[in-house]
Amino acid sequence: MGVQDWILAGMTGFIVGWIANNLTKSRYSAIINMFVGIFGAILMTFFIHILDIYPDRFYTTLRAAGAGSASLLVLFHLTRAIEKVNVKK
Repeated sequence: MGVQDWILAGMTGFIVGWIANNLTKSRYSAIINMFVGIFGAILMTFFIHILDIYPDRFYTTLRAAGAGSASLLVLFHLTRAIEKVNVKK
C-alpha cells in the first residue's frame, strides 16, 4: 500500500464525512463525522490491501475507502440514534 493509497483513502473519508454531516444535520460536529469517515476509509483500505483481494489500483482504493467510511458512519449514527432512544425511556 503506497503513500498515494493512504492519501486517497484519507481524502475520500474526509469527503464522505463532510457529505454525511450535511445530510444528517445531526448534533455531532463536522469534525467528528469527518474523523469517523477518515478512520473507516483507512481501515477498509488497509484490510483490502492486507488481504490482497484486489491489486493496487486507484479505483479499487477509492471504492474500498468510500465503502469503509460510509459503513462506519452509518454504524456511528445508528448507535447514536439507539442511544438517544434509550436515554428518553
